[in-house]
Amino acid sequence: MDWKRRKQIANLVDGILQCNVLKRPPIELIRDIMNQRDIRFEERDEADDEFCGVYIVIGTTKIIFVNSNLYEPRKNFTIAHELGHHFLAHPLEDGAIICNKDAIFGSNKPEPEKEADYFAACFLMPENIIKQKKAEFDKNYYQQLGLFKDTQTHDKNLVEYLCEFFVVSKEAMNYRLACK
Repeated sequence: MDWKRRKQIANLVDGILQCNVLKRPPIELIRDIMNQRDIRFEERDEADDEFCGVYIVIGTTKIIFVNSNLYEPRKNFTIAHELGHHFLAHPLEDGAIICNKDAIFGSNKPEPEKEADYFAACFLMPENIIKQKKAEFDKNYYQQLGLFKDTQTHDKNLVEYLCEFFVVSKEAMNYRLACK
């Protein structure tokens, strides 16, 4: 995905999140956004751990299903990823875009999957809130430690702090920080 497409996706997400004036973790807004877009959401108890999520359109009905057995940060990313397919108007195959572990973690990830990942990262972890939370963390961190500055420990603790606030995995946070 080139930088122009990344910028388009980031701008799209910024427009969607304009309503987040309280700077809450965006995962808290996702149900309202899905309701506004008339997207049904369901969690399914899937024994198949290969299944993460699916975006389906049947007639005029739009549905996002996610595997209820995913741990919360993974589930949050999957929900935002599937929402990305909707907002990015990715073409559906037989009325659906199915995201399994191969599409998510495979080495030959299709472009729409990369775009949906980037959308999810921008949506769940907006750059402006990351900067705000990072500044808060740094202020408290350096006040507590004084002059001692161990950047490796700082970076590890920062990622954990951000993951907890945004309710995302370390992998998702590191991906987002690398994309900025």
